[in-house]
Amino acid sequence: MNYVFFVPLQPIMIVANMNLHEVYANLMADKSKLDWKRDALFPKAAKELLRQGEFPVWVTCDYKLPSSNNQYIIYFYAEQPQGPILGDYLCVMFDGSKRFVIKWTKTTVPEIHVLTSHFLQRYKERFLMNPDMNADEVAVRYFTRNRDLRPIAVDERVSKRIAEYGEYAGEGFLVRDGFCFKLSGEEKMEGETPIRISFFTTFMPLSEMSDTQRDAIYEECVKGASMVVF
Repeated sequence: MNYVFFVPLQPIMIVANMNLHEVYANLMADKSKLDWKRDALFPKAAKELLRQGEFPVWVTCDYKLPSSNNQYIIYFYAEQPQGPILGDYLCVMFDGSKRFVIKWTKTTVPEIHVLTSHFLQRYKERFLMNPDMNADEVAVRYFTRNRDLRPIAVDERVSKRIAEYGEYAGEGFLVRDGFCFKLSGEEKMEGETPIRISFFTTFMPLSEMSDTQRDAIYEECVKGASMVVF
């Protein structure tokens, strides 16, 4: 008699050496299950938000999706008592000891935004000024407060170190809370829609930038750069 042994397939999780198309496909494959989990958590989270009573208020939940082994932050956020409760999720990825928080578009233009630990630390220190907040809470506060992104060209007036970062350092984002420096890239594969990626490297409030930096950013705004909702 012959015996056939079935070895269960291991979940395909996001790892640092994946290409952008693989990462994006992996994230999108988790979307429906994340939507279900978020909706299932909503009633309890809404009660917790109201119980806390201080606004803005948020609730976060660490969640590992069994089918992919990907780690997520599911969160709920309310800006004010009578305002809507926003529920969404972020992905957490590790590259050795480095930890990244990922948000991706679910529209016709595939794009991945990656917050580095350094970016989150600077946003906490320079804007939130709350040393007790953990990295997940900082990421939630950033994404909920800064949903509108205005692409701004970066030159030597905005960043004296731009030459160190090469061709992909030529753009940043102006947001509600300040200015985001980033490194960008794009992956093109034959027969596939290009995938864009932005690594957010550091954050500065406009009040802490020099007059030269602010003037350069203002000039870009005057040129009429469009506002992007992410």
